[in-house]
Amino acid sequence: MIANEEPTRRITRRSFLRKSLIGTGALAVSQVPFSRIYAATGPVTLTYWHGWTAEWEKMVQFVVDMYHAKQNRVRIKPVVVPWEQFIPKLTAAIAAGDPPDLVTIFNSAAIPTLAAQDAIIALDDIQGVDLAAAREWFDPNIFSLGQYKQKTYGLSYWAGNLCLLFNKQHFKEAGLNPGNGPGTVAELDSGAEKLTQKRSGGAIDRMGFLPNTDEVQFWLWGTAFGGKFFDTQSQKVTADDPDLVRALEWFQSYARKFGVKEVAAFQSGLSSERAQNLDPFIAGKLSMMMQGPWKLGDLKLFGNGLDYGVVAPPLADSAAQRANWIHGDIQIIPKGCRDPRAAADFVFFTGGVNDPEGYAQRVIWGNRPINIPVSKKVLKQPSFQKVVQDYPGFQTYIDAFFNAERVGSPPVMPAAAFYADRLQSVVQQVMLMETQPQTALQSLKAQVQQQMQMMGA
Repeated sequence: MIANEEPTRRITRRSFLRKSLIGTGALAVSQVPFSRIYAATGPVTLTYWHGWTAEWEKMVQFVVDMYHAKQNRVRIKPVVVPWEQFIPKLTAAIAAGDPPDLVTIFNSAAIPTLAAQDAIIALDDIQGVDLAAAREWFDPNIFSLGQYKQKTYGLSYWAGNLCLLFNKQHFKEAGLNPGNGPGTVAELDSGAEKLTQKRSGGAIDRMGFLPNTDEVQFWLWGTAFGGKFFDTQSQKVTADDPDLVRALEWFQSYARKFGVKEVAAFQSGLSSERAQNLDPFIAGKLSMMMQGPWKLGDLKLFGNGLDYGVVAPPLADSAAQRANWIHGDIQIIPKGCRDPRAAADFVFFTGGVNDPEGYAQRVIWGNRPINIPVSKKVLKQPSFQKVVQDYPGFQTYIDAFFNAERVGSPPVMPAAAFYADRLQSVVQQVMLMETQPQTALQSLKAQVQQQMQMMGA
């Protein structure tokens, strides 16, 4: 997420970026066909920044090794940059004229901001790049994650979507049907009450469900409730859309129902969802939890036989459209890249364009679910189908995305990262009862619209 800066500093940085990037000549190499670029000079090494840590570094190296085995013209040098420092370090490196050649950003919200700052290269502007092939390969909703103002600035590794995990043993104990998870928000709420356990003093030992205050989850639930965050035609922020207000009122209902202090104390005691066997769902602290398909691998590794089920995001009501939300892990090429054409080749490789079986091996690294593939053409590959069969619930994630009637994603606007940051703060304040949903979202609308104006959008 882009760090917040004072308006004057933001404008200065944008101007600095533009001045420092003029006349770099970074695209000159693109005039030569890729197959002939290194005939005489030998391979080029490209520096690749990403934010994956711990075991996921091995996944990155696995992908890089596959790319190296495929061709000998380009070598990729992965470098881990902690995500908390990622965007500030990236913008500083671009401004200084010493950027990495390739970058994975963990949320497409940053793309419009970086594109508006002229900090990244559009794939359309690199001669020899066949975007028609990418459009044909990618699901349209996933392909759109890398677009801004009719240009394509990046391609996603995969689609990270969310579904609801539920603990079947907890369901049995609470007298709920373990064969069916909740299909609507009303069923989710009813089940959450029955599953929540409190001590005699009122402290919460286990919650049936708790809306996550991470902004990603409110993007999803706002979409599920039918809300609209941004009007692309009028370029107006619509944070106070009545359906978004309704979604945030639903979030707050959990604080009202179970107690503001009690919920806050319970949340403060939860471990990270990456904490292996201490993960709140695996540890039995949450009976139901919204999570991505990568969690299925953790359940198998650390769940000690936990009996779980997976259902698509519950409908806001029985008449609502089936909805999901994605943000992608997007491969982009910073301005100042030493070899945009070679970098684009790696971008296409990680997106799996026209390589169903090779891509299947990457999207199920370690023979486990990672995320949803970017193309339906991967779904029938034998290696992918084996993982679907080995991990109960993975097919539900796949269907919940590809069969969704409404798929949300970060609003395509230069202030999208600012919007996401402020939205998370608003959700947290509402859950602490420090403000009310409609008032908070009206204020958010004004803040983000002002930020848009300051950025010249």
